[in-house]
Amino acid sequence: MRGPHTGGRHYTGSWHQIAFESSAALALHPKGPSEEAMGAGASTAPPPEPPVPGIRRSISHAAAALPADYEGDTLLSADVGGTGSRLHLFLPPATLHPKESDFFVPPERMIYEKQFKNERFESFMEVLQTFLKEAGIVKPPLLACLAVAGVVVENSARFVNLGWEISGRKIEETLGIERVELINDFAAQGYGILTLNRDKDCEPLQKATVKEGAPIAVIGAGTGLGEAFLTVGAEGDYEVWPSEGGHAEYAPRQEGSNSLESELLQYLLIKYSEKARVSVERVAAGRGIANIYEFLAWKYPEKVNKAVHRSFIGPIEGPRTFDPAAITKAATSGICQLSKQAVDIWAGAYGSEAGVVALTYMPFGGLYLTGGVTSKMKDWLSGKTTGHSTFLEAFLDKGRVTPMLMRVPVYVVTGEDMGERGAMLKATRIYLEQTKNRRMSQASKCKAAPEFIVKPNPISVIAPGGGQTELTEIQEAEDLQAED
Repeated sequence: MRGPHTGGRHYTGSWHQIAFESSAALALHPKGPSEEAMGAGASTAPPPEPPVPGIRRSISHAAAALPADYEGDTLLSADVGGTGSRLHLFLPPATLHPKESDFFVPPERMIYEKQFKNERFESFMEVLQTFLKEAGIVKPPLLACLAVAGVVVENSARFVNLGWEISGRKIEETLGIERVELINDFAAQGYGILTLNRDKDCEPLQKATVKEGAPIAVIGAGTGLGEAFLTVGAEGDYEVWPSEGGHAEYAPRQEGSNSLESELLQYLLIKYSEKARVSVERVAAGRGIANIYEFLAWKYPEKVNKAVHRSFIGPIEGPRTFDPAAITKAATSGICQLSKQAVDIWAGAYGSEAGVVALTYMPFGGLYLTGGVTSKMKDWLSGKTTGHSTFLEAFLDKGRVTPMLMRVPVYVVTGEDMGERGAMLKATRIYLEQTKNRRMSQASKCKAAPEFIVKPNPISVIAPGGGQTELTEIQEAEDLQAED
């Protein structure tokens, strides 16, 4: 990494020194420290928060040693969530025609990376300016790809909880970046899938033969429920198409006279004041675990574990947290049967929706499960924790088409950095489109290509052994126009 106090020199640092508070860390004790524990005259200040481990990452540490006067082109990517933003500054590919595997930025191309807490900044523009200042690069990045947790409309997105509006055009004008493209964060997850090594980065949930070139689907349980699918494009590799399938209707499942999930649906209709529907995200996402537990605690008050319940709702004197991590922890440790039942219902709803996704796209190229909740609960989903997989049972419970679903390879992605990886891949693809070393993707054409892609400028990149070189255009602008 390079920072403002290093004189442009290279130094190393640990990503895990920049860790966030996880939802589990927010489960506070109902009572503060006792007077006996503090002792006479001791400070009444609250104890420091315990360290929280970083997310499971596979991105390597920054290791690009650049000269202090480097003025070549750089690329920027960011994964912007509701809580935090993870940014990366890196070099373009060293070759004119990189393989798909080269789209995963290796350490020698990574200049600087850092994670920020959004609540400490007034705007994302301030986050970007802070990051670029710390990176120590004078020349603005050539282009940027920002994966944002929200709907992207006309290259802009609004974060309601933060009061932020992120506009690609305003960032271009303010920071001098030629192109800033916003993509949905789950579309970025889809691009991240393309950087995976299935043997190292995934755990198979259902083994089946991968059919190369067939559609790929992605479903991810995090705070919400994301869905996307991938199809082969003009370059012979995959393009990602976002989906809002997580907002489709929740369909309760039932065994015999057991109508518990139908009762859950009625409960959620009242809770959310819905007229006629509840989205599947309300049940199958991370927040769904909290919703299911609330319903079960209401229906079976005699089964409530008071200690677990207190951890779930938060301290008496503080704000309510309704922390699903308290439920998953209690279920995994076996101390609360109600929590176990809640997680089992969640796994079934998640598996059922994954089956719907598989029916819709027939992803014989693979169905990938991503998201922070998925990663943390992978042993529950696979059945290692309970001895049977409620997820797979629901996934395959599709009547006459079950044999087709048995042919779909299903993988759990073990890392939690798919958004970061995907934003880097997309930034690299945009760069290659600009230098005419890649035909414009159908997704880019749908957005109407900006002028600088149709008629790109020469690009300067760092050459092997130091120095800088200039890439020449391989195709003329008229070639691209002729394709249209």
